Amino acid sequence: MERPAGRLAFAVVIKILLASDGGAASAAALRWVIDRVGHGPAEVEIVDVVDATAPDAAERGARVRGMARLLELVVPSLRVGVTEARGDHAALLTRSRDAILVVGAHRGDRRAAPFVDLAVFGARGPVVVVPSEWICRQGPVLVGVGVGAEDEETDTLAFAESEAAAHGADVRMIHAWETTGTGELPPAWDFGTESIPERQGRALTRLAEGERESHPGLTVTAEAVQGHVVARLSNAARTASLLVVGRSHRNAVVRGVFGSTASGLLAALPCPVAVVP
Repeated sequence: MERPAGRLAFAVVIKILLASDGGAASAAALRWVIDRVGHGPAEVEIVDVVDATAPDAAERGARVRGMARLLELVVPSLRVGVTEARGDHAALLTRSRDAILVVGAHRGDRRAAPFVDLAVFGARGPVVVVPSEWICRQGPVLVGVGVGAEDEETDTLAFAESEAAAHGADVRMIHAWETTGTGELPPAWDFGTESIPERQGRALTRLAEGERESHPGLTVTAEAVQGHVVARLSNAARTASLLVVGRSHRNAVVRGVFGSTASGLLAALPCPVAVVP
């Protein structure tokens, strides 16, 4: 996918890489993919990431191939391919630059945790992590606005707006801040003698107004709230169809939600979560 003028631009045909190990979480990821391809032209490649040393490796591999057949039955016009990662996860992450990488996560299945962690922090393009218990529902696309400069939010907002447009959903922007330091908006958005809540609200309102002007077909709302980032976003995301966060090294949102290991990610999945580099 090219990124002209700093925006995350998707081709007419969306490419999706579904990383599957044949488990229950991968089945949830497949459901997300089926729902997503129903909203526009797409091509899907299912990547077999089954651990060859697992005692049920053969059975899981057969399930992966079955997922491809199911996709072809549900969406006859869809182009579906199947490849094997054969342990070369680095190559998979490189190929994700031009695609949406979709993975499933199950809180009780620790075998998949290292791969999910690798995908979230190593993919070159957007990663959607789908909780194993996910069931398709209508709701807004929630986007966490972090503490980076305004241009660091560009790709994150663009992805959220693209997904919202595809699903006919609203965009809900949330900036959660705590009482000190890392929760505050950057100096470029400082409004002088105003209090922190006033600055937060004013800056976010200005950002939302710009997004509404550039995307007149979307309903965009914004809210600045005080409190723990993870708690605020997780609570708001319980009624969302998708939560989108950025992956800047300075972005407190993604660090707070996912931490440095997959355990943090698996513990905070209120809905499918998209991480945009």
